[in-house]
Amino acid sequence: MFGWLASFGVQQRARTGSTTRWLAVPPRTLVEGLGQLGGVLYLAPRPTPGAATPLPPAGCLVENTELAPLLCTQYVGLTCAITAEGPREWLDCVAQGGDTLARIYLLPDTDYLAWDGLFAGATPVEAPSRRAPDREWLRASRARVLSFQRRRLVGFDVLGAREVAISSLGRGVARDIAVSESVAMAS
Repeated sequence: MFGWLASFGVQQRARTGSTTRWLAVPPRTLVEGLGQLGGVLYLAPRPTPGAATPLPPAGCLVENTELAPLLCTQYVGLTCAITAEGPREWLDCVAQGGDTLARIYLLPDTDYLAWDGLFAGATPVEAPSRRAPDREWLRASRARVLSFQRRRLVGFDVLGAREVAISSLGRGVARDIAVSESVAMAS
């Protein structure tokens, strides 16, 4: 099939039915739990040079600026969708002011039990007033397959990330998600 025709309407057919559950999650809970997930697809806008960096929660740090938005997360939207390519699950990280900060997709290589346990004690809330990721947000984002790493360093919880080797099925799913979101994959 012609390349342009194969991708025509991908975004329109990408999500055929979805449900979202909103939870209030302190950043520390997110930092503590993300390190258990294994391989995930992480989407976040590239840091803007000179942009103000919010103060991290007490006792939490990140190893690089790409992960800084996670420290501002107050709400998460857990979404399950049935798409033309199969089921998808992702997490939208939303700030107090309603900005979508990052999106994390589960992959076949993700530890699904850790995913379920991550939000076991979270407080359900009504959908916050928020701005969903728009074209500009997605255009500024880059998709990266990674594994979050959490470690303790002199009394601080430090969140880092490293490239992770995943299965060929996982790589295919990550590539399909990036195409459906119109986001470039990091090499």
